[in-house]
Amino acid sequence: MSTPEHPRGLPPGAPALRPQVAALVSRSTDGLIGARELLDSTEPLAALGVSSLSLLRLVDAVEETYGVLVDLGDRTLYTESLHGLTERLVRLGAEATP
Repeated sequence: MSTPEHPRGLPPGAPALRPQVAALVSRSTDGLIGARELLDSTEPLAALGVSSLSLLRLVDAVEETYGVLVDLGDRTLYTESLHGLTERLVRLGAEATP
């Protein structure tokens, strides 16, 4: 559900968002990387085995789920951990709020 503060139900902070994004990452890798493994790790997603194809699938899922645009041209996206990605989504959600 969309609210004025948080597009499409985007939680107000990264801790609330992290389990949801971990599930999206896991689905994007066809379960190769489990959500629990992601939540317990501080490693970059690529180091955990998220391929470029999985990352594209993840960005599509994030954009569809949360209504925020993620710039695939931003090279830091490829070196972020789950924590970094969720922080980015919170910032993008805040920027999208009028």
